[in-house]
Amino acid sequence: MQSKKLKMYTGNFDQYVQTRSELEENQMKQYKWEQDQIAGMKEYIARFGHGSAKLTRQAQSKEKTLAKMERGGLTEKVARDKVLVFRFVDVGKLPPPILQFVEVSFGYTPDNLIYKCLDFGVDLDSRVALVGPNGTGKSTLLKLMTGELVPLDGMVRRHNHLRIAQYHQHLAEKLDLDMSALLYMMREYPGNVEEKMRASIGRFGLTGKALMPMKNLSDGQKSRVIFAWLAFRQPQMLLLDEPTNHLDIETIDSLAEALNEWDGGLVLVSHDFRLINQVAHEIWVVKTKL
Repeated sequence: MQSKKLKMYTGNFDQYVQTRSELEENQMKQYKWEQDQIAGMKEYIARFGHGSAKLTRQAQSKEKTLAKMERGGLTEKVARDKVLVFRFVDVGKLPPPILQFVEVSFGYTPDNLIYKCLDFGVDLDSRVALVGPNGTGKSTLLKLMTGELVPLDGMVRRHNHLRIAQYHQHLAEKLDLDMSALLYMMREYPGNVEEKMRASIGRFGLTGKALMPMKNLSDGQKSRVIFAWLAFRQPQMLLLDEPTNHLDIETIDSLAEALNEWDGGLVLVSHDFRLINQVAHEIWVVKTKL
């Protein structure tokens, strides 16, 4: 759906993007050629429409050509889709080590370990995607990073000044849907002026929705409120657990661009290889429980 018209494309999404790009490039070339022709004819008509008989006839001919072009329908200028722009505030650097797992073992019961003897580190330049089947412990690993879960053995070391923010779907349950995004943010972060809160919401494409009750927002827009809420804390490390469940492709691309421009560390749990391909520098595969 584009400019209130439905256009059909064959193939998958990548083929659609390529085909649309080629069509729009050709359309812009045709549009520019027509506009150059129109400008040239109008200039000629203005200059010579009242000159000698010969020049007047030529000017009249160009007027007829111009009218014929307009009756036949001129090529429209390509209308670019509105692009959402997200932005996380840069947080600077912390000297490593930032987050270390030292001989970490964990299970919800001691006789059924999910992880055993984990040794790794995550720093502010880390961009890690955790992939694997459901139920293998990816979300559990994030909870060990935040300290929500404690290892049965070993140690998780965090930098004393490290701020971690975790996104997961259950955060939507925190939202008071009768409130607007602006009032919710001001309640969550008291003492901040309204203009600052409006700006923080606007960084996630909700400028026109800031005063609307959140029950009237789409699931994707509610997700953006959550991102704004997390980003206001200015974390140095983001842990994202399936952040794209309610986002459309354009919004996913905007999120990827914001993450790539941000200077903090990222650990991502996702089945969305579109996002993974755009932001991850490393892929860690979680296969099966022990």
